[in-house]
Amino acid sequence: MTRRSRAGRLYRGALRLLPRDFVERFGDEIAELADDRLREARVGGRAVYAREVLRLFADLGATIPREWLAARTPLSNERPEDNMDILIQDLRFAARGLMRRPAFTAVAAATIALGIGANTAIFSVVDASLIRPLPYDHPDRLTIIWGSQGTQSNQGVVYADYVDWRRLNRTFVDLGAFRGQSVNLTGSDTPDRLIGAFVSASFLKVINTKLERGRLFSEAETELATKAPVAIVSHETWVSRFGSDPSLVGKPLTINGTVFTVIGITAPNMPVPLYSTAPDVMVPIGYYPNAHGLDRGTRGISVVGRLKPDVTVAAADRDLKAIEKQLANDFPITNTGTSADVVSLKEFGVAQSKVRLLLMLGAALIVLLIACANVANLQLARGASRTREMSVRAALGAGRMRMARQLLTESVVLSLMGGVIGLGVAFGLTKVLVSLIGSQLPVDPKTVSVDGGVVAFALSVSLACGVLFGLVPAWKASRTDLTAMLRSRIGAGLSHVSTRNALVVVQLALSLSLLASAGLLARSLMALQHVDPGFDGDRLLTAQFRLPAAKYDTPEKIWTMFDRTVHELRSLPGVESAALVRASPLSGNGEQYPTAIEGRGEVAASDAAQVQVNSITTDYFRTMRIPVLAGRDVEDGDRAGALPVAVVNKTFAEKMWPGQSPIGKRIKFAGDDWWTIVGVVGDARHFTLDETPLLQAYVPHAQRPQIFTSIVVRTKGDDLKAVALGVRQALWRVDKDQPIWRFRSMQEDLDAVVASPRVMMWLVGIFSVVAVLVAAVGIYGVLSYTMSQRVQEIGIRLALGADARRVTRMVVAEGAKLVGVAVAIGLVGASAATRMLRTQLFGVQPHDALTFVAVTALLASVAILACYVPARRASRVDPMEALRSD
Repeated sequence: MTRRSRAGRLYRGALRLLPRDFVERFGDEIAELADDRLREARVGGRAVYAREVLRLFADLGATIPREWLAARTPLSNERPEDNMDILIQDLRFAARGLMRRPAFTAVAAATIALGIGANTAIFSVVDASLIRPLPYDHPDRLTIIWGSQGTQSNQGVVYADYVDWRRLNRTFVDLGAFRGQSVNLTGSDTPDRLIGAFVSASFLKVINTKLERGRLFSEAETELATKAPVAIVSHETWVSRFGSDPSLVGKPLTINGTVFTVIGITAPNMPVPLYSTAPDVMVPIGYYPNAHGLDRGTRGISVVGRLKPDVTVAAADRDLKAIEKQLANDFPITNTGTSADVVSLKEFGVAQSKVRLLLMLGAALIVLLIACANVANLQLARGASRTREMSVRAALGAGRMRMARQLLTESVVLSLMGGVIGLGVAFGLTKVLVSLIGSQLPVDPKTVSVDGGVVAFALSVSLACGVLFGLVPAWKASRTDLTAMLRSRIGAGLSHVSTRNALVVVQLALSLSLLASAGLLARSLMALQHVDPGFDGDRLLTAQFRLPAAKYDTPEKIWTMFDRTVHELRSLPGVESAALVRASPLSGNGEQYPTAIEGRGEVAASDAAQVQVNSITTDYFRTMRIPVLAGRDVEDGDRAGALPVAVVNKTFAEKMWPGQSPIGKRIKFAGDDWWTIVGVVGDARHFTLDETPLLQAYVPHAQRPQIFTSIVVRTKGDDLKAVALGVRQALWRVDKDQPIWRFRSMQEDLDAVVASPRVMMWLVGIFSVVAVLVAAVGIYGVLSYTMSQRVQEIGIRLALGADARRVTRMVVAEGAKLVGVAVAIGLVGASAATRMLRTQLFGVQPHDALTFVAVTALLASVAILACYVPARRASRVDPMEALRSD
């Protein structure tokens, strides 16, 4: 006979405070369960036992008034005919059951909330970026069209080709052209820069532009020959810059030195392809400031098209390619080897971010699966402790399916609780995600939110999770021989151990896959951060400005302005050196030209080497600390009228003249004059850190002045803000109407190019840590529960002479077997999972052995530590106390 503790006897007495009917039906069962919990708690020591006593009486204290209230609506309707009544009854019982186990409920709901919150937050970003249709009429018919030349694809389009496509095609309703470029707004106290777009009238019609007031451009106003100085302002700019002035339509704006008349204001939040937010102002494409930017043979504009109904993207692609062949015959000099590529606007917009978003969603999904497995384990443990309750209910006539449904209902209720909490987590996480990756999304970050669709997703996932982690316990309960279990509580508990072990293995294996992915991304980021950019970004300040073509309409005027600006910059206090460069590294700007090599014959433009050509002033290499390897730097004497000279980078020299000096050789850029090479400098990464060094050529600004340029300033100290103020004043001393923008340190640009992989690494890393901790808790729970069921066995072992160390080793070895199986399965899964990361890695292979060994060791260490705690507890069992318990 079992000897009851004093607390157990007091508890039985307190049960009489419950309603009489309730005590008669469940009193004995509750008292037995209390005795079980007290016996298990005693194994953990006095503190654990005391906490359990407090929990039992606190639970009873909360139950007594609740049951008295519930007594007025009794649950005991054993055979209800109305299904709704049964459901309500199950829900009530589930709610009561969960409230009676607040610790279990809190842990399980928090675990589910974590998984659902992470998935919901990621889904909100995926929904806005990948799933939600574009905000246009019939968005599936919108396309973007790129030009290609030889092996170079996704290039800008030649304006003359666009005109011919529009005239000859048979698959588009219409085509529209546009070119994004910042513009100068003057005529007010302070010159400013606006985000501009040079567009055709058809462009606004293709994207179905809505207006707040005014009108759109007419065809004649945007034609090159009949262009008119008219402008359309965005709603946001109208509000922020012009104070919602109702009379703005009809007023003049001085843009790039030309006076335009405002004829329209767009509707709020007007979407524009390739713009995350609408441009501040749109003007006719005929006012594009680059004098040769719209010539035949010069690429640069972007083209959108609206397909005719029932025309596919593939058919439109074939249509334009056929036209390009015809143009190659008509214009062999400029169009030989060129083609056109038609891409769905939606597909193009998400191409860059699709893989990363899906990888993040996959990582969050793994965390959710681990959470489900963990909660299923908790449910199994709880189900085992409720065997007597199930047995009593079976004895009273409840069928197996009825009890399974009850357990499933409890799981769903628990999961929905976690889902509701998870929604709160998702609101916070979504804001964090948008702040981290908003600039890299293909949509306006403001459109990312936890809206009704996302809430429906979260609740659906919650419901699915409840079914998922509730199925196993319900299925096990429906197959258990409850009559036999009434006779053997130990057997009841151990019957679920194999299932719980399997769930732990699943958790650990999934965690290993996630951990391996995080490890690879971390190594990739480290490799990227250690790439030598080819220049020194320390104390380097950059800024940009663009001269108005109407005011600076000759190369002499442009160069004179640049020359004066450089002298003003170099005279500033705190400036060590300064220079101008058309496109500073990592700014996103830069142009490549097909380049001919003297003495190697005529080569078609499509087969010529593509060289990134940059205009610079003297001191550029010294300011950037790019080493001059051979020959000389650009000098003051390299001016207009002098011999055109160029400096090439090391990669260019080695590829074009292997084993020879390029000094004195001549090159020609896209039909330009011949440039004589006078020097060789080191390679500098221009667009990204992971790019293969480009073929680069630097020419003097004085010999190739263009209206757009960047400032690079090497400062003497770290106070870049103070120097930035001086730079702005220096420029305005030369031209008071010239806006300047994009003040950034080069270190900011360096940080920006690794921002995306860094965020990816951190997100997957955080998911991995959460997954490992949840899995560790899972294996800890399994071993703790198993040991609590084996107290007598351990007591006998200790009584027969086994020492504590042997018991500890035995328990740890049992856990280590699970870890070993999980690692074997996890390595196979990780090997497959990391293949999907191939495009996201730099400097490390998807199957990097060092990473796999490291993460395996880490996971195994955490898991073994989780095993050690219950092992130590088992080794401290009092043999005599264990033998007295049943």
